[in-house]
Amino acid sequence: MEVPCKGNTGCAHREGADECDDTRAAPGDPCPPSPPVDYACTADARAALACKDGRFALWRHCRGKEGCSIAAGHHLNCDTTLGEPGDECEASGTYSCSTDGKQMLVCDGKALAITSSCGGANGCRFDRGEHKVDCDDSFAREGDRCDRPDRIACGPNGETELVCENGDAGAPVYTKKRECRRSACRVENADLYCD
Repeated sequence: MEVPCKGNTGCAHREGADECDDTRAAPGDPCPPSPPVDYACTADARAALACKDGRFALWRHCRGKEGCSIAAGHHLNCDTTLGEPGDECEASGTYSCSTDGKQMLVCDGKALAITSSCGGANGCRFDRGEHKVDCDDSFAREGDRCDRPDRIACGPNGETELVCENGDAGAPVYTKKRECRRSACRVENADLYCD
């Protein structure tokens, strides 16, 4: 079968053997159907592909700043620190930030889903060194997802105080707790004030 060799070294004959650099590919490109599983990155390095039934298909979106790359020994690196709801994932309980930095996402074992809004000034940030996500949820809107029941936040323009409660669909969301009539709702040193 004809297999495209779109990687940097293309197709070459080395030390008595033919080598095909297929570390760059497009979805649908032919690939060797025999094990081990062959991986590739798209030309824009924004997605990782896996060979399935003789064709490359999307395996993961690599939306983080390091994108997709293939290291020595065909080791695949895919930066999933940023994602979008619905992106495929595998490790249940792992976190990402949304690409706009306004939501924290969690993997349920199949796909990323919103677990909390991050409406504060610092938004959602992923610390690669410590491999953890920080979500500034000090500000939110009514109906925004939240991940900690009884967690409080300020509403838009500081007019209300919100609390995290189970919504109609069972998922926790921010609901209005009270209005801040005398002074705007604010968060200082992790303490919320609403007068």
